[in-house]
Amino acid sequence: MQREGERLNAYLRTRSAGADTTSLIELSRPDSSGQVLLFAHPVGGSLLAYQPLVRRLGDHRCFGLEASARTLADGGPAESMQELARRYVESFAGRGPEVDLVCGWSFGGALAWEIACLLAARGRRPRVVLLDSTWSGGVYPRWTPGEAVRAFVDDVSRLSGRDGESAPDTRAEAAAALDMDLETFTERFEIFEHNRRLICEWEPTPGDLDIVSVRAVESAKCDWRTVTSGGVRFQDLPGDHYGLLRDDGNLAAIERAVRDEPPAAAAAVPHPDGPAAEADGAALHASLKQLVDTPHWRDLVIRARRMDPDAITEAYRELGRRGLLTPDWPSEYGGAGTPTRRAIELFEGFSSTGLPDLVYALTVQIVGNFVLKSGSERLRRELLPCIARGEEFATVLYSEPRAGSDLAALRTRAERRGENYVLNGVKVFSIYSDIAGSALVAARTGQDGHKYDGITLFVIDLAADGVSVELVQTVQRERMCRVRLHDVEVESWRRVGDEGRGWALLDGALAIERTGIDHVVRAARWLKALHTTTAPSERLRRLEGQVECATTLARAATEVFLRADVRATDTAVAKLYTSETCQQVGHEVLRRWSTLASAPGADDLVHEELFSALTESPGLTLSAGTSEMMLSTLSADLKEECSRRCLEILHRFGGDLVDTVVEVLEPEGARIKAEPLFAHSDERREALAKTLTDLGFDLVERPEEAGGLGLGLTAGCGISLGMGYLGYENAYTPHHFAGDGGTQTPHGPCPERACKLRHAAYVLGLGVGLFRTAWEHAVTREQFGRRLVDHDSLMFPLIRGYAELTALGARLHELAEHAQNVDEDAVRRFELVEQDALVRVVRSAMQVLGAQGITEWSVASRFYMKCAQNMGLLDHEGRVADG
Repeated sequence: MQREGERLNAYLRTRSAGADTTSLIELSRPDSSGQVLLFAHPVGGSLLAYQPLVRRLGDHRCFGLEASARTLADGGPAESMQELARRYVESFAGRGPEVDLVCGWSFGGALAWEIACLLAARGRRPRVVLLDSTWSGGVYPRWTPGEAVRAFVDDVSRLSGRDGESAPDTRAEAAAALDMDLETFTERFEIFEHNRRLICEWEPTPGDLDIVSVRAVESAKCDWRTVTSGGVRFQDLPGDHYGLLRDDGNLAAIERAVRDEPPAAAAAVPHPDGPAAEADGAALHASLKQLVDTPHWRDLVIRARRMDPDAITEAYRELGRRGLLTPDWPSEYGGAGTPTRRAIELFEGFSSTGLPDLVYALTVQIVGNFVLKSGSERLRRELLPCIARGEEFATVLYSEPRAGSDLAALRTRAERRGENYVLNGVKVFSIYSDIAGSALVAARTGQDGHKYDGITLFVIDLAADGVSVELVQTVQRERMCRVRLHDVEVESWRRVGDEGRGWALLDGALAIERTGIDHVVRAARWLKALHTTTAPSERLRRLEGQVECATTLARAATEVFLRADVRATDTAVAKLYTSETCQQVGHEVLRRWSTLASAPGADDLVHEELFSALTESPGLTLSAGTSEMMLSTLSADLKEECSRRCLEILHRFGGDLVDTVVEVLEPEGARIKAEPLFAHSDERREALAKTLTDLGFDLVERPEEAGGLGLGLTAGCGISLGMGYLGYENAYTPHHFAGDGGTQTPHGPCPERACKLRHAAYVLGLGVGLFRTAWEHAVTREQFGRRLVDHDSLMFPLIRGYAELTALGARLHELAEHAQNVDEDAVRRFELVEQDALVRVVRSAMQVLGAQGITEWSVASRFYMKCAQNMGLLDHEGRVADG
């Protein structure tokens, strides 16, 4: 989102003018209007280390976050780096300046990254420059009081260039050595100790922002490419950690990075380990195109679809040879350190040719990424390079006879014998175990405690003694297997995580398995085959639009691949929506199967796709967690977080912006009563429109050079979304300008595509508002001795509607962000999907609300009638009958 204009900034600042912002220090104020830079304090809490750099940036407005005793006192000490960042952001976001760049050195780099992620979630995407910032992966060394005091003194001394001048044992001695009074020393020391714990325990939040990582060559290093799916530019500079900000040459290089100027040639850092690491995205895509655009590849794909193991092996080895399987992994494990989104693009590319995608999903996305995150170093080095080269396939062994998806009912045992474990048990419904070399296995190592306790995870060699693999015949071509484990010895280095603590890891592994990215590539292939063999129809157009929504949702979900704190809840919506969408494509094949088999144009590969859709689609809502399990997971989450989850859908379009719209307009609209409550009110619409105009919201989409705020269509959609969420008339009428093009309206020319997307946002807001109203009613209403929210049969359809609203929000945001490049057909398909989904949302919400929902005094009736008046598609003139 572009930089917000001064009028909106002024409003956002004044709405909470009395809040405390003492942590935010203005370091410089230039005469000219330069960029706004935010520096995050190091572990000691002081901003002094940045002074030499700030002096070089006099044409920019520089701010710093400085820790004080109040930082620890307000609300108690923060329990995590993420919480500390949240407190700081809440203290200045919406009141202070709009930040263009966030920078931090050492601990400050970690804090800067978490702040940048929070700002991005609010619709502001700052540039990020991190100076020698690392993390230790949860290792928090316990020091004696004397060791802690000496460490603090050493930190302060080295910052000022006085290394090793004293070694005090007490706080009084340390205060004297640093020429501080004891009270000041105690305050700074407590900040240091608190922040040291935070940085030692910190696991970075994954994100998608671009990073400039400046590193001292004599310091320890961490790879920020494992944290962000955005681009990472490295600059290695001479010296050590503490000397980085004291050397004039280093400061000049850092200044260039902050100004976003190209680094000097000597500062460029090639990533090590060969040509694959140097390949950019264009080269990787070109290599893929060269591989798949051949008759030989097509022959391999057809043979692979018929489960020829030699063809599957050859295809994946060729992909591995070209570095196309794991380009986002670190180089030491066979990757090239590219952003994760590039790996997903390549996966979508070769999967779209028809190559069996589940081989990749199991091997790379599930087992490979899980080992990369949680495996021992030996396991990583022995297994991951083989996967990267396409020489090893992997599978998962979770399900057992009579246990099904209930992983807490596992019976497979792992008994500790010396340095090894011995596994015994039976696993069922495992796919590709007949060609895989390794498998991720869940087994019990303990008896006592909760049913989820005592589960341990291992990666076993399927060629080991005692492992037998039997094929299970099914209707689909992909092979399911029964795997028997009899006295199978497994070395301890093959254990993943701590013994008996596998359930928490398994929760994360399941989240990785449930992103749905494999479902959407399959659905796209099946749709393509349907289009080849059937005539165009509205049904297929709507399905295509639904697959596009699912694809956007799945791509966003893949950010969990390298997250350390991922939970199954994080991908439950993606799993539910993508699997059911893909299954609907399969059901379309089922409806037409009797005629598709003999349809003209169905060559071998098209027939394989159609047969795959017919036979594989029933299992999509069973594997990796049934739809009912996903609904139960979401139910538990919504019972705790319903309001926040609703706002998350809106906040995609700009958190501060939407919050402002809701906060200002809710009381303004509530003071004007309509009779009955659901009736359209011109008076309310005019009052809301005047309020928006008075605050400058009518100018949000107009470019700054044309006198507007320059926020673009995404912000405009956010305003419309907020209006719908409140259940009011859509009073947002953007002020357009000459040359905008499109359809003439009373407020000037308006592109038809933009009008449609704003209207779609308004309708989406109505759906979210009605969902929230129904959920809140279900929480408070009791029937037959139970709250309505605890009746799964009643609530599951509503929760399914929430998943659809989430997917619609993701896709609408994508369309708005790239509106200039979106064709009308894509917008039309989205409208079809939204209209269809809103019917289900309204139906399920009204069923929960019962008779109250249709009474004239019910808020729900207002949402219901607004949905009825606005769910229809825009006409060709870009107008709607009623806002």
